[in-house]
Amino acid sequence: MKKALVLGLLVFALGLAASAEGFTGSWATDITLDIAAGSELTVTDLTSLLEADYAVGGWVFGFNTFVGASGLFDLNFDVAGILGAFTFASFVDFDTVTPAFEDWETVAQVSIAGVDIYTAFAVQEAAAGVYGAGWAVGGHGAAGSVEVWAQANFNLSGGITHYFPYWPDIETFYGWDYMTDWGTYWSCAGQAWYSGDWSVIQTNSCTPTWSKVYIAVKAPLGCLNLGVSTSFSCTSGWDGVTFGLNNLNLGAGWFQLDDLDITFTPTSKVLSTDFTLTFGSAVCVTPYFDLNQEGLNVIQGITLRALLLTYEYNGVTLKAGELFAYYAGFTKAGALSTYANCVVPNADEFIGIWYDSDSCCGGSLSASFVTFFDAGSQANGIFDYVLMVAGVELGIGSNVSIRTGLEVSPTGIDALSLGFTLSW
Repeated sequence: MKKALVLGLLVFALGLAASAEGFTGSWATDITLDIAAGSELTVTDLTSLLEADYAVGGWVFGFNTFVGASGLFDLNFDVAGILGAFTFASFVDFDTVTPAFEDWETVAQVSIAGVDIYTAFAVQEAAAGVYGAGWAVGGHGAAGSVEVWAQANFNLSGGITHYFPYWPDIETFYGWDYMTDWGTYWSCAGQAWYSGDWSVIQTNSCTPTWSKVYIAVKAPLGCLNLGVSTSFSCTSGWDGVTFGLNNLNLGAGWFQLDDLDITFTPTSKVLSTDFTLTFGSAVCVTPYFDLNQEGLNVIQGITLRALLLTYEYNGVTLKAGELFAYYAGFTKAGALSTYANCVVPNADEFIGIWYDSDSCCGGSLSASFVTFFDAGSQANGIFDYVLMVAGVELGIGSNVSIRTGLEVSPTGIDALSLGFTLSW
């Protein structure tokens, strides 16, 4: 029944795309096959994502389905548009396995006299048949070089703490578009699918009482940038205030004081520092250094965490990496990661080739071949070979691409993957 429903939805969406103006979207499917000892092909993973948008009158209506090896597992809808002076965005998500309603989030924004004011509302399932609701209101404004943010939460979290991902450090600011980017996505760190941006924190109540207020100010202070952040909550009263100075140039040339933060609470004062090196890339080699800091002001030494080499020539990119410490390892794409679930196990070296060019009929061709090694073991021979990953994606025109991948370990072929993307 689920497969029939999925196929019906796909046919319906593709039919609309072909017959109605204003429809855009994509259908991407990837399947991974495992080759067992008896040369039998076993499906170990299947992901099929259908995303369709219909734009009319300044509004965009979205429809998204997610299919796994066991069938349809998620279905969500989103809408965004402008009505008068207001900008609206709304998202509703359903678990099709249980089945159950999971999440409804709506955000509205308006600009008044240069101040952006927004409000958010959410209803979510906390457990089977148990729901919670909450809302928040916030704003952002600037007066010359001074910027101010504020948000009050009523049984809801999100928003400003996602605007500033390292709160109470307010150096990095994402913005309005980030708040309403609700797409369902796979996280290798959590090994799960996630969606939405807001979270109901009092999970078993639909009476959204006040829970927290955040306030942040950023202003120049001489040649420095000063950030001030504070919050008040229903559980602790005043949570404290943090005064932060970022990117302090000490005149040393090769290192600087990246952060100097002073946090006051009703019962304590905490001073924290973070020194960082400012070495640049040397030709095509990027070093990842870290200072060995003890306490607030003692530097014991310098540690080389990793080295990455990148060299490009005539559409071909050669990359290599050496891992020493701190990072969990290298991803299959040859990038550094601190998440253990995202890296190739036991691989602390790699070398790979990436190739990009045009293909026939307006499409593009990309290919990669990456080999990973374990420098701390010779169990797999003199070169410590761990894994080889190869992939090719070929564009057939501007709307269709097909791809294939191969993973080979010292014991044989681990996985063979096939996939395609159709966009319109």
